[in-house]
Amino acid sequence: MITTLALHPAAAKLIIGQAVAALPEVQQAFKQGKIIISAGTTNVMVAKALLHAEVKNLEPYAAGIITQRAACVTEPGQRVGPLCLDCGTPVATDWLDFLNSMRPGDIFIKGANAFDSTGCIGVLLGDDTGGTVGKAIGTIKARKIKWIAPVGLEKAVPSCIEAERWMSAIPESSLRLGHKCGYIAVSNTRIITEIDALRILTGAEAVQIAAGGVGGMEGASVLAVKCRDEAHCREVLQLVKTANQTRPLNVKRQSCAGCKNPCFMRKPGVK
Repeated sequence: MITTLALHPAAAKLIIGQAVAALPEVQQAFKQGKIIISAGTTNVMVAKALLHAEVKNLEPYAAGIITQRAACVTEPGQRVGPLCLDCGTPVATDWLDFLNSMRPGDIFIKGANAFDSTGCIGVLLGDDTGGTVGKAIGTIKARKIKWIAPVGLEKAVPSCIEAERWMSAIPESSLRLGHKCGYIAVSNTRIITEIDALRILTGAEAVQIAAGGVGGMEGASVLAVKCRDEAHCREVLQLVKTANQTRPLNVKRQSCAGCKNPCFMRKPGVK
């Protein structure tokens, strides 16, 4: 039995977060190991699902953000750093010190700005030292810490490697709409999309058949889902129907007036 459905991006973030939290390796690390959950609007949904916590204001949990007509950043003074969990308990510590105590079997959770069909993810780097990725990637790769990347289908691109080549090898114009940033392509992460989330949460297989929308469904993914029977179909549709009641996320970028790297957005009348 095949059913069809559409998920808007905020709804996708919610079920992807629930699915990542339900992964056996995440549950194992949550009970007996260590987990770092980086800042990000999808990553925070993982923390919400793991800790059964309510998150009303997302702005402190985001740093780089694409919003209000630009790829930009949130106000630096309000940000919350990566969440460190030791055997399921949040630990108030420097996240880099915590990372240095992690071992194989521990989990690093960070989303992406892009992913491609080869399994690479792409991350925009708004910090001159590479931000969270730049500080963490060496330790993660050297110690075989598993990187799980929650990322919505709306972020699919042809090639993260090609994107990195453009962003790294070609001189950047001083004229741009948005924050100055670099780019890194990362391989060998476990990508979790809406398709994976439906399989993890309900056992249903799905394929993407369309994308986009209007009236609050901008960036939506349209899926065809294979269900065992009518009861299974109802389970899948109820999950998505409930998730789609999530309001579109509203996170503001930093004020142009306080920006140290002003772009073409900064002109008279623009805040």
